[in-house]
This record gives sequence, structure tokens and C-alpha cells, in this order.
Amino acid sequence: MRLKNVTFLNDNMKFETRDFSIKNNTISFNLDDGDKEGSMECKDYLVIPGLVNAHFHSYSPLAKGLMQEMALQDWCNDSEQGKIQRLLLDYLDNEISEKDFAYVAQKSYVDMVKSGVTFVSDSDTQSPQLLSDVMNEIGIRGIIDTYEEIGEYYNKSEGNILFGTHLLEEEDMTNDELLNLKETKDKYNTIMMTHCLENEWRLNIVKSKFGKSSIDLYNEMDLLDDKTVLFHCVYMSGEDIELVAKHKSSVVHCPLSNLDTGAGVADVNSMLEKDVNVCLGTDYAHTNVWELMRLTYYLLKINNPVNKYSAEDVFKMATVNGANAYKLQDDIGQIKEGYKADFVFIEKDADLEPLLNKANFSTYLYNLLFYSKSDSVQHVMIDGKWVMKDRKLITVDEEKVVRKYNQIAEGFLHYLKDQAGLLN
Repeated sequence: MRLKNVTFLNDNMKFETRDFSIKNNTISFNLDDGDKEGSMECKDYLVIPGLVNAHFHSYSPLAKGLMQEMALQDWCNDSEQGKIQRLLLDYLDNEISEKDFAYVAQKSYVDMVKSGVTFVSDSDTQSPQLLSDVMNEIGIRGIIDTYEEIGEYYNKSEGNILFGTHLLEEEDMTNDELLNLKETKDKYNTIMMTHCLENEWRLNIVKSKFGKSSIDLYNEMDLLDDKTVLFHCVYMSGEDIELVAKHKSSVVHCPLSNLDTGAGVADVNSMLEKDVNVCLGTDYAHTNVWELMRLTYYLLKINNPVNKYSAEDVFKMATVNGANAYKLQDDIGQIKEGYKADFVFIEKDADLEPLLNKANFSTYLYNLLFYSKSDSVQHVMIDGKWVMKDRKLITVDEEKVVRKYNQIAEGFLHYLKDQAGLLN
């Protein structure tokens, strides 16, 4: 298939216009006459690499609003709100079937695809096989945290789905569990991920137990390397950042959830200055990566020169840096010769004007970041296959997914009513 007159974000984070083709699901700039069959005119679009949501929980849609104005450590406490949260988790774990949970996850993935996400890292505790099946049905790429089931999924991939395992959160750290982690790392040497120093509560836990940070502990146990992915890292010290940079580990910046829970804001400026690979994640209750990218941009402007960071820096976090975190930097995250054909087609419209693309000055990427709308993403291609055309999912029945999700959400409200005695 040939894409004609494509204005695309190249591997230098600049827009250029040319034709290229898709051969065996990969990008080729070497054109021949055979490419002309099935060609597509692209002059009305800006094309960017698929976006990477590097940390997410698939139960998220049902959690919307339930954690409002509440610190992470207070979730599921004895307040009315905490009891409702406990009932949500019970509803998900014990009241609905795996098939129903699949619709909850599917609703999240559909929402993400419609905003241009082509890869998601899911840290839910549901069956890895279930989540893999749902991702593959939609056609989205991803990695699934298998937690203790890594032995079953080690070195396994299904379609475009990878599997990793989990490090320890601070409240779960003991000497014995850290030794078990070391054994797991030595045995499988796979991607290991965790929520790390997410807030002051978790920092205080590890300091009181061990007198040092969790980064220090991971370093002592040889658990920091380029396959280590750390979520949040709001309370990393300068020394922690140095260690993460030294071992080429990745940090997933999650400012939407960090501000939701009052955790604070990670020092991404210092991380970037030390060349830490920083990528972006929505975490829980959010699926809109554009909202996340905009917030990331503005937070980087605080106490920094206005010209220090650009839209290009944020797009790197949302594309190539996310790919790098999960060892896919040679396959996805860039529109480049030989890379997988994962594209997001964004309609050029009046809200993006003026679109200027001069040799030394362009408004394309900045305008795309700040002035695109929720329905600006028109088409999404993953692995050379259309997953969404004209904002309609091709791979699944979106109306059915939404209908099933609404039924499950309504079921939760009925469950709350049935359990009213537990809220008193």
C-alpha cells in the first residue's frame, strides 16, 4: 500500500511531506510501481507515530470519581467513600465474570485507540490471558504485568502482546521478598515494573523499614537495568535519579494521577537533565493521553526558562521513549524505514491554523498538541492494519462494547444498593 503526500513526524521530530509505502506491515521509503495499487491520498492529514500509554490499569473506567480528593494511602478506609471503593474492588473481583471484565478493559482500550494510542502497558491484576485476548481482538499493542504468573508467560508473546512481571511497592518490601525478586530477575531477566516512590507515604515506609530509598534497595539487589520500568517516582531524590540514569532504567511520569491523589509532581526536569528515559502514563481513571501530554508540557514550564522544553520533548515521551522503556525502540515509536506501520492520522482543520512549516520554525507539532480536539484523530493503523477508519473501530463492535460497559456500571450501582448496610 502506498501513502501519498504524507505530512508526517519524522525521526528528528520534524514534519516532512513525501510518499512512502507499507510492505509486510513495515514502513518503506523505497517506492516501486507495485505500491500504487491500494494507494491512499493523505494531504488532508498530519500523521504521527502511534502513542504509547506506558502505565495503565484496565479497571479504570469504573473508578472515575471514586477516588476524588483522597490520598492513595486512604483508599478503601472506613469512610463512606472508602467503603464504596472496597465494594468496587469486590464487585470487580467477585461479582462479575471474566467475560464482563473483558468489556471493562475493552472499553478502556477502545477509548485509547480513538485518541491515537497504539501501545498500552497494563498493570491490572486480572488474568494476563484475558487482557491479552482483549488487546489482540482490538489490535492494539501492549505489555501485560503478569505479577506472580511470569513463569507461565516468560518469553511468550501473543500477537503484538508482550508479558513482564512486577517489582515490589514499598509497603510490600521485606528482606525475604526482595531476595525472591532477585531470584525472579536472575531466572527470567524480563521487564520488571512497579509503582515506585509514588508519594511521601511510600517513601516514609521504605525509609522506616530500611533507612534508604527503594531505588537504593533495587540497586543493591541488581534489579535496576534497562528492563526496569518505574511508575511515578515523585519522591526520588537526586541520588535516586543518578542511579536510575546510570542503569538506564525508565520512569513513567503520571502527573494526572499524581495530582489526583495529592502525591505531588515528579522532578522530570532533573530526570531529563540526567538523560533518564521518561515516558508517560495515564495510570487509573484516565485514558486521554492528549490531556496527559498537555499537562506534562505545562508542568515542565514551572521554574524553567520558557524555551527549555518544547512540544517535541513531550511527543518524544509519548512515542519513542515509551517504546524504549519496553525494549521496542527498534520497532515502534517512530516513522522510520523498517519500523512497524503504527500511524495516527489527524485531520487538518481550522482549529489547527495557522499551520506553518518553515525550515527553522514550525507550528505543526505545537498546534497539534494544544489545539487538536477529541475527534481530531480520524484513522489509526497498527502493524499495517486499519484498527480505526473515520473514527469507527473496525476490529470490534464499539456500540456493543459501550452497551456492555454501561450494563456493568449499572450493575455496580445495584450492587452498592444491595450492600447498603455495609456503608452505614
